[in-house]
This record gives sequence, C-alpha cells and structure tokens, in this order.
Amino acid sequence: MHRDQLVLICCVVCKRWVVVRVDGDDLRRHRDGVFVQFALRNENGVSYLSPAERELFITAVCGSCWSLLCPDPITQPTTYN
Repeated sequence: MHRDQLVLICCVVCKRWVVVRVDGDDLRRHRDGVFVQFALRNENGVSYLSPAERELFITAVCGSCWSLLCPDPITQPTTYN
C-alpha cells in the first residue's frame, strides 16, 4: 500500500480545508461504494486513518468541529449548576 493520493475536504462547519493522504486503490474502492471504514485499510485490515480523518469522509466535519458539536461525555462531562 502506498499513500499516493491527496484528498482535500472542506469542513462544512468551519469551512477549513483538510488534506488527507490515502492509497489510490482504497480511494477508488470507497468512491465505488465501499464504506470508508472498510475501504481505507492497510494490508492487515486495520484502518490507517484516524477517527477524525474517517469522520471527514463520512460527514465532512473536521475533528475540531466534531469535538465541539459532539463532546465526549467521559472526557468532557456535562456540569449542571
């Protein structure tokens, strides 16, 4: 596997552009309809993208915006006053 393809994705929330490097064959598989979780994997079957990079492909929301919109309740508990 060679990460030879750059994909430029614009976050729909903050409008910031993010570049993700992927394997060209994997990208074609994803564009042909295979879910990103299954298409962008290394030879051992493990995703080589971070959760934030996968989310960019799925929802076009960058990791920073995702953290603000959907905070982790374990690391960022809600406080009630």
